[in-house]
Amino acid sequence: MKKYIIIIFCITSLAYAQNTITLEQAIQYGLTNSKDLAIAKNDVEIIKNTNHVGAAGLLPMINISSGYNGSVNDTELEFNSFLDFGSDMGSEIEASEARSSNINSSIGLTYKLFGGFSGIYTLNKFKNQNSIADNNIRYQVENKILEIIQQYYDLLNQQNIHSIFKTSYNISLDRYQQALEKHNYGAISKLDLLNAEVDLNQNKINLEEAMINLHSSRQGMSLLLGVPDSTISLKHEFNFNYNLKLDDLTKQTKSNNTSIIISELNYKVSEYELKIAKSSFSPNIDFFSSYSYSNIQSETSFISKQNNYGLVAGLNVEIPIFSANMRRKAFKSAKINLESKELSRKQIQETIITALATAYYNYSESLNNLDLLKKNLKTIEKKAQISRDLYDSGQLSNLEYRESQMLLDQAEINYSAKLSATKIQEYIIYQLSGQLQKK
Repeated sequence: MKKYIIIIFCITSLAYAQNTITLEQAIQYGLTNSKDLAIAKNDVEIIKNTNHVGAAGLLPMINISSGYNGSVNDTELEFNSFLDFGSDMGSEIEASEARSSNINSSIGLTYKLFGGFSGIYTLNKFKNQNSIADNNIRYQVENKILEIIQQYYDLLNQQNIHSIFKTSYNISLDRYQQALEKHNYGAISKLDLLNAEVDLNQNKINLEEAMINLHSSRQGMSLLLGVPDSTISLKHEFNFNYNLKLDDLTKQTKSNNTSIIISELNYKVSEYELKIAKSSFSPNIDFFSSYSYSNIQSETSFISKQNNYGLVAGLNVEIPIFSANMRRKAFKSAKINLESKELSRKQIQETIITALATAYYNYSESLNNLDLLKKNLKTIEKKAQISRDLYDSGQLSNLEYRESQMLLDQAEINYSAKLSATKIQEYIIYQLSGQLQKK
């Protein structure tokens, strides 16, 4: 069963051309122009940029190094007496501005062959952390959507209240003018005229307060949408969903609710952190290899030029024996953290399910109350019209007519507020059950 109630809300402006904005368009504007969401998305990019295969230690490390050094020296060499080089070579050698140089280059590779599977566990941890980041964005988007929805319906409600008080003010103004005219002809007393004036002033106060609330709500909507408030013109059709079933919603909540999903992912991250801590007790096996080249030249050395180049490769095995209980403490802390995440996961699910049941109950009761308020409003409207006719014919006092008008105003305000509150409750149910972005 579907019920439709149409409320059209227009705000005139001299400075800007107005655009009619539906709720869907308002949400689109709000999400597009939200600086908070833009910052959150950048934070997610940073997380994903940090969490990658290389950071998990599953890729080899390759380094290239190269260097050069040279010198120019004046050198004096004196050989020991037991050294005999033959020929005419003396025991002393002097070299002026003797040059020497050393050029070296190398390329090296290191790769962890085994580390207790910590690299694989770390990579899986990164994947879950990236999923948490994505769901955090979804969570913030849902909160922003719900914030826009609440502001949207508040603005509709404030516009409706302003319209109600404006109508009442016009009626009071008409009554005052009639009372003034009757008083001038001596048909009513000064007291009746003063009563009509008091009613007019009170309605004027109500209208001005409604205008203040309307302006404040309009400013809030403008801030959320990122558009000038004078361009906002809302057009909306109330359409309530009478087919919601708590059992179906509970199943959808357990599998689609963002908070529950994030708690599940946090638990998985803690599982991998425990495995990483456990892997620290395993031996580490690293493979290393390098190829190097060097060129050494010297004018004062026995060897004037020397070239070295070759390949080096090997394995490095590290077996942890004792580390001041650091690994054991880290493992114990990871185990405690996993237990906490399990408790947190259960608590979050229980809290969300309870909130869903409460929202569903409130929504169901609100739908029933709406039917009663609508029937009551129609009855009060009929009574108000009868009172108006009796007042115009002089069969009803000013005070009695005033009471009927105030009763109508309050009934219309209550119905308008309940419309908006009920629709917001419906969207809260969608958010809790993970369906908000589909609606």
